[in-house]
Amino acid sequence: RNKPSDEPISVMSTVTSAGGSPASTQGSVSAAARQGPPVRYGISQPISLQEPAEADLVLSRRMKEELESAFPNESAAGLSRREAVLKELDVIFAEWITKIGAAGGLGEEESRRSSGIVTLGSYRLGVVTPESDIDTLCIGPPHVSREAFFTSFVEKLEKTESVTECVSISDAFTPIIKLKMRGVSIDLLFAKLVRPLAEGKTLEEAVKDDEIIRDMDEKSVRCVNGFRVADQILSLVPDQEVFRQTLRFVKCWARSRGIYSNVLGFFGGITWALLVARVCQLYPYYAPSQLVNRFFRVYDQWNWSKPVMLCDIVDTVPGFKVWNPKTNPADRQHLMPVITPATPAMNSTYNVTETTKRILLDEFRRGYEVVKNVEARKAEWKDVHAPFPFFDQFRFFVSLEILAKTEESYFKFSGWVESKLRMLTKSLEGFTPGMIIHPNPEQYDLRKSYEDWPLGCGMFIALQFYQDMGSSKDQGAFVGQAVDLRPALHQFLDVVNQWTEKDAYSGQHKLRLQQLKRPRLPEYAVQADAKKLRSNTTPSSVV
Repeated sequence: RNKPSDEPISVMSTVTSAGGSPASTQGSVSAAARQGPPVRYGISQPISLQEPAEADLVLSRRMKEELESAFPNESAAGLSRREAVLKELDVIFAEWITKIGAAGGLGEEESRRSSGIVTLGSYRLGVVTPESDIDTLCIGPPHVSREAFFTSFVEKLEKTESVTECVSISDAFTPIIKLKMRGVSIDLLFAKLVRPLAEGKTLEEAVKDDEIIRDMDEKSVRCVNGFRVADQILSLVPDQEVFRQTLRFVKCWARSRGIYSNVLGFFGGITWALLVARVCQLYPYYAPSQLVNRFFRVYDQWNWSKPVMLCDIVDTVPGFKVWNPKTNPADRQHLMPVITPATPAMNSTYNVTETTKRILLDEFRRGYEVVKNVEARKAEWKDVHAPFPFFDQFRFFVSLEILAKTEESYFKFSGWVESKLRMLTKSLEGFTPGMIIHPNPEQYDLRKSYEDWPLGCGMFIALQFYQDMGSSKDQGAFVGQAVDLRPALHQFLDVVNQWTEKDAYSGQHKLRLQQLKRPRLPEYAVQADAKKLRSNTTPSSVV
């Protein structure tokens, strides 16, 4: 066994760059003996058909009430405002599509019939908070190019009075336009249809059909599948409202515990939705509080050599790579596969590393233990999603400060750095004997922290050192050991400096890397973390 070392270990330097299934099948302790009618969702029979007892319904109501303060639903007025913004955006997109079509000799009806906007992600799933952005897909007809969308449509948006902070990131893996319309944050994606829609067929109906992706370019397929995956999740769960309530809690917990980030190797929003949906399939009549209990237990005990899937993988449209570890060697390396239900089936967790897997499993186990205490009236629901005390938990850190002078340079440079961060965490894993790392997805606001850099965010990776309990010192850290991370940091900077738009934004962006001990942590990070911890303070808090 190993133990964390509290002995001093020296750190050096500052670097700056410009430019399967669970073992048990029993229900929860309070579950009623009454059984629901036989049903089957997904790839296997349910684990339990038990219906909730009154005590489970009471626990679920209490969970929902407590969640409102920590992770509130968007208000009715807020939802109306979002709907109005989407309608306005739809009109703007339709006008632009018509203009492009007219230039090619097409009539208005013909231009618009194969175009429109649909929503994806949390908004599509119905889990919306006041801070949520709206993931939106603009679907264009065959005669509209991606280049036109990221040039002339962006120009149209920039001239629209209700639009602010419009930034086009056309060279991203999944190209995106980030904007605000009447104060609502929107992420715009684009997909180009290969063939016009058939007469009488609506856009949403067409996009649900697998045939829509035949011969479609890969970027468009990725974007279209954002809609198709969310739509299939809702169609594959027994009760959509129970699914939404459970997902709300899980998303709140994952954010508070610092494990909500696909880019950093944790799980992103769609993965959390898939995991919750699978538990709903396994326990089709359970109440949300019971499903939260089973969520933690199922994934703590899951055999991760097996994927989590909502349905069988089918290959209905040839020509696309489908997740298959039997034929694709790279797929066999995936540590915690969670497979999307839409064709082509993909693994949503390909970024997971040994480090993030360890952290995720620790959090599943902790979550299950605290939920059992809630059910035994020894804890409150807010104890389950109590913020992870990141800066109190560790003594050594690597800090990254991403600084910029304009909104455009900030969005683009921060997106580039964030997309490469997993390379830094991978290089730090196993960097020196006895050291493990803990990435923090939180982006701490740096606005007004530096006079010359009005925009920016700070991110942190914690370092923890373990002493070996055996006789051989070289299997762990030792007192007085010097750890110089500069080679890993310089290697990461070399990657960051490969940014293709570095020269275009020369002097407008900067990345600062440092190794820090806890007493030297910047005030903006310490205060932000302390505020989060205070907001959840309770006599029974469990960290």
